[in-house]
Amino acid sequence: MEKQKESWKSKLENFWYYHKGTCLVALFVIIILSFIATNYTSRLDTDINISLVSENILSEATINFNTIFADKIEDANGDGEPLITISRLFIGRGNEDNQDELNLLEKQLANKGATLFIVDALNYERLIKKDAFCPLDEFFSVEDYGDRVCYRGDVPIAFHLGGSKVLAEMEFVTDDLYALLLFRREGEENDPAENAEYRNAVTILDALMVQE
Repeated sequence: MEKQKESWKSKLENFWYYHKGTCLVALFVIIILSFIATNYTSRLDTDINISLVSENILSEATINFNTIFADKIEDANGDGEPLITISRLFIGRGNEDNQDELNLLEKQLANKGATLFIVDALNYERLIKKDAFCPLDEFFSVEDYGDRVCYRGDVPIAFHLGGSKVLAEMEFVTDDLYALLLFRREGEENDPAENAEYRNAVTILDALMVQE
């Protein structure tokens, strides 16, 4: 039995010695393909992403975007079912206590694509510093919204959602909220599904700007 164990160990060591490079390359390829497949699947499963970022925990009613908007958005991915995917991140002032949430936020920003961010004042100040969001005058006549338009330099980058009728109905605990729309993915400007997702974002944001 001892000789058999030694034999197996010797075979494994010999295999690793001669095929280590091939194994490492294969492992790397598997990881990359898994990441691509996961990212692709997550994109296909939704017609628009909404990311809620706030310091305070929100009520369950704040995720009811599908109840309100499902019949108003396009079926961007063509699966026959309009769907809004909601993510909620609770990020306060102390980075140490929020590192996991901050990492998720940075991942969302890096992925780009049609994600509508609805954030509180604290996280607006964090996000406005990042070159990650579309100029809103690509989609809106911003002059119609007066002082509810927020600028990064001279670029209209966010809307203040104060007094939003829809958000009040969804039991948001504060109306000091801001909306930002993530940059497009490079090279996908003419992608039909991507453009439909952005139209969905505009539809939702336009409704959120209606005041009580």
